Amino acid sequence: GSGIVPSPFRPHVPADRRILLWTTPHSTSTHTAMLESGISPLLQVKIFENLLLSHVPETRESYGAGLLRFTQFCDRSSIGESARMPADRFLLAAFVADAVGTCSGKCIRNWLNGLRLWHIFNDAEWHGDEGWLPALKKAADKGGVSFKRPPRGPITPTHLRALRASLDLQSPLGAASWAAALTAFWGCRRLGELLIRSPGKFSTTRDTCRDTRVGVSVVDGHRVLSIHLVWTKTTTLQGGECILTAVPHVKSDLCPVWAFQNHCRINHSPPADTPLFAYRAPSGWSYLLKDSFLRSSSTVFRSASLDQVFGHSYRIGGSLELLSTGVAPEMIMKLGGWTSLCFLIYWRRLAEVIPSAISRAWKDRITEFARAHGHPSDVDALSFDDD
Repeated sequence: GSGIVPSPFRPHVPADRRILLWTTPHSTSTHTAMLESGISPLLQVKIFENLLLSHVPETRESYGAGLLRFTQFCDRSSIGESARMPADRFLLAAFVADAVGTCSGKCIRNWLNGLRLWHIFNDAEWHGDEGWLPALKKAADKGGVSFKRPPRGPITPTHLRALRASLDLQSPLGAASWAAALTAFWGCRRLGELLIRSPGKFSTTRDTCRDTRVGVSVVDGHRVLSIHLVWTKTTTLQGGECILTAVPHVKSDLCPVWAFQNHCRINHSPPADTPLFAYRAPSGWSYLLKDSFLRSSSTVFRSASLDQVFGHSYRIGGSLELLSTGVAPEMIMKLGGWTSLCFLIYWRRLAEVIPSAISRAWKDRITEFARAHGHPSDVDALSFDDD
């Protein structure tokens, strides 16, 4: 589904480069205007390459998909090259209307975001919020309901124990995989903030390496690690802190502090620019890739007849586990790097969490009342014979 009509305006390039390298006659006029303003071709290249760096590779690839779909629509509809940019509100309305019912409304909005960025890169006017477009976007939301993904399920302690049983924690790969899983779970972090996508896309400005700052402390008798992440989705290059706290004895087999230190012990002495969860291999250092990690763990979960999960499931599961044990939502929000309470939409199984929270509240009130009046806090120990 990626075929397009051949054109000198659209060279065969990776998806994340389409925003920059796919052009129209308008692009030519923009470059000419820059030359007339004294901006040399070399300076123009620097401008556009840095514009490209303002968005992470995943975003550029996603937006490149939107540009592809728009191009295919224009090819089918025999839209001339000059009319494709700036795209007027009628053309954009037709594009959206043609796509309604074929995918989710969120997908169509993302395609429009890609087109908008393409226009910005080419200094072209954008008309994507004019005329019928707002109403058509709502129609896309309604028409794409059947394409919406079901809610992501959470990773649970049962999932984690099944994963642990499948790993050799004394092997380099097993130690790295276990540490990554528990760091994502208890740190409520996105896998994309911890694991790299591919060796070719590894970047020390985006991917945290083993030379990052790792703080070690003890709080209320529990060991705590603070791992500095050089990049997060919400803060980008400002980075953030991934906080791992040793778990109580009853769940000591799922302790993230032990897992991370075990990984550092087995995969010791790496070069400074080695990714955080890289592991030793006979030929040198191998990268633990996000996709391969998910594939291997999904195989384990299927074999154990557990619910299938996705990358975000670690983050969801960790926040749910902490919530169910009474950690305040505000603390979970800070821990996972959410910037607002919108993270509540990730919580699942509230039918289990809410009664648990109410039960804890009742227990706390009973204990408080009993202490104030000199009674035992165990309700079963109270005598009602005198009443």
